Amino acid sequence: MTAAPALAGRPGGVPSGRRRLSLVARRRVDLWLFLLPAIAFFAVLFAYPLGYGVYLATHDVNAGSFISGRSDFVGFDNLAAVLQSPLLGIALVNTVVITVVVVVLQLVIGLALALLFTRTFPGSRWMPLLILIPWLLPSVVVATIWKWLMSGDGPINSLLAAVGLPTDAWLANPNTALGVVIGVAIWSGLPYWSTILGAALLQVPAEHLEAAQLDGAGPWQRLVHIIIPSILPVISVLVIMGVVYTLLIVDLVLVLTGGGPANSTLTVGILTYRAAFVEFKFGLAGAYGLVLLLLSLTFAVVYVWVSRRQERREEA
Repeated sequence: MTAAPALAGRPGGVPSGRRRLSLVARRRVDLWLFLLPAIAFFAVLFAYPLGYGVYLATHDVNAGSFISGRSDFVGFDNLAAVLQSPLLGIALVNTVVITVVVVVLQLVIGLALALLFTRTFPGSRWMPLLILIPWLLPSVVVATIWKWLMSGDGPINSLLAAVGLPTDAWLANPNTALGVVIGVAIWSGLPYWSTILGAALLQVPAEHLEAAQLDGAGPWQRLVHIIIPSILPVISVLVIMGVVYTLLIVDLVLVLTGGGPANSTLTVGILTYRAAFVEFKFGLAGAYGLVLLLLSLTFAVVYVWVSRRQERREEA
């Protein structure tokens, strides 16, 4: 007799608590449905390659493993062999030097070009489109073109000889090969940096720049105190992406020098390529991949720490 009044006034006689639970459950289902594409993307493109790389690094995987379907677990033996390799130190130094110099110069020159293209001058409309050409070309094509340009009898040496400057086999000289690789890497990625930074500059409030100019702030003061802080989030993303991309550079170095001469341009990426596709020791290649991963994480952690410290100083 008491159950009927408790259900009175409720549609269909369904208790309100049960209806609330169903709404909460439905919201959770909707939330997971929205998250599923991102989870699938992360699992396929990040989690699985990382897990497979760890598997390779801890197993003796070679060409015969793909035929027999078997590979022995070796623990940290592959990583120990990589760390004991006399070439790893040379490759690490070259990789760090290339990454730091390329990213810093791409940022500086890219920002300078982006600031230049905000001004109006003859050709200011089509020049940003023209400099995109190197970025649109595949790295192998870029490296092949520059290898021909920098060869002993190439156009650059011919031009230098014509004006009375010394010539050299730039890519065959251990003293100049690394500089050429760095220069080509900067040239190929510079259009991307200048384009993204140019788009970011459009978001800088014009009234802030005008007010600073009226207060007597010069171009350098406006750059340091207004422009850079306004586009700092974009710069942060570009630096992290540039570091990761440059650390993993293989094709450009492989076509230009192959890691030579005398290992002067040897990188960790080249060592990984040799282990996997020359020696067919995929376990060692996986160990080199872990070294690259740790190197990338180190750069990322250091950069985030420096950025947060700078933000705290500005807030104080």
